[in-house]
Amino acid sequence: MKIVFVYPNLTRLERVTLGLAYVASYVKSRGHECEFVDYTWGGGPEKTLEKVKSFGAQVVGFSVKSGEVDFCIDVSRRLKQETNATVLWGGVHPTIAGEDCIKLDCVDMLCVGEGEEATAELLDSMERGEIDTSIKNMWFKKDGKVIRNEIRLLNQGLEDLPFPDRDLHNTPLYIERSGTVDIIAGRGCPYQCTYCVEPTYQEVFADKGKFVRYRKVENVLDEIADLQRRFKFSHINFVDDVFTIDIRWLREFAPLYKKYFKIPYTCNARIEAMREESYQLLKDSGCYSLEMGIESGSERIRRTVLERKMTNNKIIEAFDLAHKYGLRTMSFNMVGIPYETKEEIKQTIELNRRLRPTSVLVSMFQPYPGTHLHDLCKENGWLNGKPIPYSYFLYSAVSYPHLSADEILKIRRRFRFQILRKSQLLKSLIVLFYDLNYEHFVKFWDLIPRGVKKVAFSYFKS
Repeated sequence: MKIVFVYPNLTRLERVTLGLAYVASYVKSRGHECEFVDYTWGGGPEKTLEKVKSFGAQVVGFSVKSGEVDFCIDVSRRLKQETNATVLWGGVHPTIAGEDCIKLDCVDMLCVGEGEEATAELLDSMERGEIDTSIKNMWFKKDGKVIRNEIRLLNQGLEDLPFPDRDLHNTPLYIERSGTVDIIAGRGCPYQCTYCVEPTYQEVFADKGKFVRYRKVENVLDEIADLQRRFKFSHINFVDDVFTIDIRWLREFAPLYKKYFKIPYTCNARIEAMREESYQLLKDSGCYSLEMGIESGSERIRRTVLERKMTNNKIIEAFDLAHKYGLRTMSFNMVGIPYETKEEIKQTIELNRRLRPTSVLVSMFQPYPGTHLHDLCKENGWLNGKPIPYSYFLYSAVSYPHLSADEILKIRRRFRFQILRKSQLLKSLIVLFYDLNYEHFVKFWDLIPRGVKKVAFSYFKS
C-alpha cells in the first residue's frame, strides 16, 4: 500500500517530526511505500493534493496538533473532494480529542496513541482487500456508526523499532541552519502538569504497561553512529521531555557517549529530579546546554495552579549548579496563567534576572483541549472564542476579568526585554525588535535569506 504522511508544522520551526518518522520507518519495514508532505517550507492544500495524485496514495496520514486543526480540515476536505484516498488523523489532538475529530466528515479514521503497529496493521489489511475494523488504537466509521477500538499495550521495547526514517524529511536542509539533528531517547512523562496533555495520556494508557520508557543506551548510540555515517552535523538535540529523570539510565549513558562521540548536545532537564551528580554527568559526557522549565516565578502559581512543586530556592540551585559546571541554560516561562496577577508576572521576570539563563523563552499560556486548565478556563468562561493558535507566541486564547488577551500579548512581547535590559542592553533591544514584530517574521519567513536565519539562530542561542 501507498501512504502519504502530512506534517502541517505551521510554526515553520525547522524541526523534524520524529513521530511520523518512526511510523514511516515501521510501515516501510512491513513492505509499504511512503511519501511525505512537509509544510515547514510553506505551501497550501495543493501541495498535498499534488503529492497524493502523483504518488497514487491510497491513504493520507496527518499528524494533528490542536493549533493546526483548521488547516488539517481544509486539506482533508480537498482530499475528499478530489481524490479517493482514505484520510487518517493521528497525533496529539486525535488522542486527546478523538470525539471532536471523528465527527468531521473529512476524516475517515483515527489513530489514537502510538501509531507504528496500528498504522502498519491498517495498511496490511487494506492490502488484503478489506479494512480490519478491529485494529487496536484505531477508530473507524462504518454504517453510520463509530467503532472505537481499545488501546493496545504500550511498546516496552522501543529499541526494537527501526530508527526513524530520516529520508522522509529533507534532512540535510534541516541540518543546514544549525548543524543539529534531533533524537528521542524515550517516551512518556510521569508528571501531572495541569497545562500539559501528558496527564491525559497517562489516563488514556492506564493499565497498558509502563508509561515512561527509555530505549537501551546502546540503541541510542547506534542511531547516533548511523546518523554520523549519513549526515554532517555538529550538534545533537535530545527532544525528550524527561531526558534526565532516570539517574541510572544517565549514569550508563554518559560515559559511553563520552567514549564514542565528541558531539556537543542539548537536552531538557526536569528541575525537580536534578541532583548535582546529574550536572556533572551531563557536562562530562558532552552536554553543553540545558533547557529547564520555570513557567512562573510565583510559588503560589506553580504549586496551586500548575502542579509544579519546586520552590524558588530549588530553581535557583538548579541554575547555579548548571553555571558551576559550565553549562549554558535556557529558561522556559509562561504568561497569562489562570489566577496569575501582574505582580506575579513581575516575579517571573525578577527570578529570571537572578537565574541569569543564557537564553529565555516565554510563551503565552494556551488552554489545550484535554488539559486540566482547559477545563478550568471553560468552566469559568475565560475562553475568549479564538481558536488555539499554532504558535505559543501569536495570541492568547484566554481573557480574564483582571487581564485581557491583549494585555497578555503586550506582556509577552516585552518580557525578555525586561529581563535583559539592565545586563545586556544591545541584546535586549534586538530581542525586543524581534518580539514586537514576531507575527511579521512568521508571515515573511520564506523571504528571509537562509544565511540571515542561521546567523540569527546562532545569536539567540548564545
